[in-house]
Amino acid sequence: MSKTTPIHSSPFGLYLATPDELEGLSPAQSLNQAQYLHSLLLSANQGIWEWHPETGEQRAIGSFWLQLHQEPDLALAGLWSGDLDLVHSDDRDGLLALRNRLCQQGAFADTTFRAYARDGQPVWLRLWARVFSDPAGQRFFLGGCTDYSEPLAVGPQSNFSGERLQQTLDAIGDGQWEWDLRVDEVVLDNTCWNMLGYARGHSDPDVRAALARWKTHMFPDDYPDVKQAMEDNVRERLPLDVAFRLKHRDGNTIWVRARGNVQTNSAGRPIRVLGTLEDITTAKKKQMRAKEELLRLKQQNRDRSELISSLGHELRTPLNAILGYSQMVELDQSLNPNQRLRIAEIRKAGQHLLHLVGDVMELTRIDSQRLAPSIEPIQPADLVADCRQLLEPLADTRKVSLTFEPLGWERACILADPVRFKQVVLNLVGNAIKYNREGGRVVISLAPQAEGWLRLSVLDTGSGIAASKQSQVFEPFNRLGAELGKIEGTGVGLAIAKQLTEAMGGRIGFDSEEGQGSVFWIEFMMNDAPNEVLKMAARPDYAQMLPACRLLYITGRTANASRLKVVLASVQQAQVETCNDAMRGIFLARTGRPDIILIDRDLPGVSLQDFVSILRSDPTTAHIPLVGILDQRSEQVDICVPASYDLATLAEGLRYGLSLGRLNVDEVEGGDPAR
Repeated sequence: MSKTTPIHSSPFGLYLATPDELEGLSPAQSLNQAQYLHSLLLSANQGIWEWHPETGEQRAIGSFWLQLHQEPDLALAGLWSGDLDLVHSDDRDGLLALRNRLCQQGAFADTTFRAYARDGQPVWLRLWARVFSDPAGQRFFLGGCTDYSEPLAVGPQSNFSGERLQQTLDAIGDGQWEWDLRVDEVVLDNTCWNMLGYARGHSDPDVRAALARWKTHMFPDDYPDVKQAMEDNVRERLPLDVAFRLKHRDGNTIWVRARGNVQTNSAGRPIRVLGTLEDITTAKKKQMRAKEELLRLKQQNRDRSELISSLGHELRTPLNAILGYSQMVELDQSLNPNQRLRIAEIRKAGQHLLHLVGDVMELTRIDSQRLAPSIEPIQPADLVADCRQLLEPLADTRKVSLTFEPLGWERACILADPVRFKQVVLNLVGNAIKYNREGGRVVISLAPQAEGWLRLSVLDTGSGIAASKQSQVFEPFNRLGAELGKIEGTGVGLAIAKQLTEAMGGRIGFDSEEGQGSVFWIEFMMNDAPNEVLKMAARPDYAQMLPACRLLYITGRTANASRLKVVLASVQQAQVETCNDAMRGIFLARTGRPDIILIDRDLPGVSLQDFVSILRSDPTTAHIPLVGILDQRSEQVDICVPASYDLATLAEGLRYGLSLGRLNVDEVEGGDPAR
């Protein structure tokens, strides 16, 4: 090839010379060419290196190595020629095998692997080398190394589990960490360091130094719990979820929550733990304030209970004196009929007041958790027979027939406190007699229920309870209007019966129809239920029968929204959206088109009637069924669910409401609802 064009005369500056052109260059031109090539090799993200394995001599040139170590030669030793301490533990064995193979018989190498930068963060590197021989015939290596992290990043169409996951964690402020079990190294990302007040790019000489620095921020009292949680995750495969405190650089205390899970190799041996770190300081402070408030309220309740208990004992002494002296005065034969009648009224009022004091003290004792029921196997039939005998005089006085029908369950055993069980039965049967009509009936019966429960029912033929008052039945001191009648009472009996039943692990409820009577019932687990009872079908599992649906719950109380989400947490096919503003709720109903809308009486800024009117007048929302979480029935909604709902009750109401919604859609579209 002709040598007609000098290198330095190019209009664009120096350019790469071919081997033929190099022969005609002057010494100055050759030096310029070498410097130019040198500058091309030593870019910001690339370094070159040389290594003589026979003598151990090596050299690393370029600013690239400084991101790995402050000494370039030590960076090269950590990546290739030495103990590979800067290489990720997963890649060390493969890189060591490549180095040995290259030293024995290889001519070139080109590989990618993971390493740790000076700030402790993992990076992908590409390292390549070619073998040469010196004049003495010894082999040595020349090569380069470059940061290959960006080329290995996952593309935008397939990076949901990689880059997008990291972006998501960054957006919500969660950090990532990795614990390599084989070399006992922990790497924390920048977000974890930011939680302690360190700026991005915080660096330590190596990952072990970084972990030591992190430990200095941990509270010594919390470290054993964190260590135990980590070991349990590795050894016992228990989920890692532990909260602990850290000292921020500004002196404040922060709470963090570490979650993660162990990863194993193909042989099932644990190799690493991957996890996230979440700053929960705000939530923890709220929790601590709530706990302090709860302790304060409990202390106030205890103080109030002690006061009421002391006051009750003080009241009983003068009341007993009043009753005693009134009975003595009644024995005086010199009293005229009017005087005797007045004394009888005084004695009756005193007895009522004494019963009221006793009921208040009983409620106080239950509320202050001083009630300690003695649970043991008992035969309820025998105790009910005793109660029936005690209440027969009252039934005769009220002209009410009292019947006990065990229905073959005389020998059934339940787990309860015999004294408290009799107290509950006496209360329920006594109320059934007192609030019955003259010539009426009270029937006590036993019957098995699903899953081994035994139900004791008390049926009466009284006037029943109005639907509008049924939600108030178990409220203390609420007689549902009977205080205006002639029947004596304090309105505390049912409240005591409910608390005693639940304290013994039982269930209580009632069914009533105004003008027809009521059935109050209590249920307890049988101690040794027959197989046929255990196999009895419970109420249908409406939660599993729910179709896939989108729910919109509009309420002014955050607690109500949280409770609904907790109750429906196990119903995966139900998507729940909550809203605490009525106008925004209407907007979401119009734009989101939910399958069903739930509302309660705590609608902010608008009445229930106006809210329903707005929805019904809009063609886009008129067909959406409305479920009211209300204790009283309302004509404004399609179906009512009581505020004390459980999962089964709520799911049953939702399933019925969704069926109404499908019928409405069919009618709007001109379809046949019967199909």
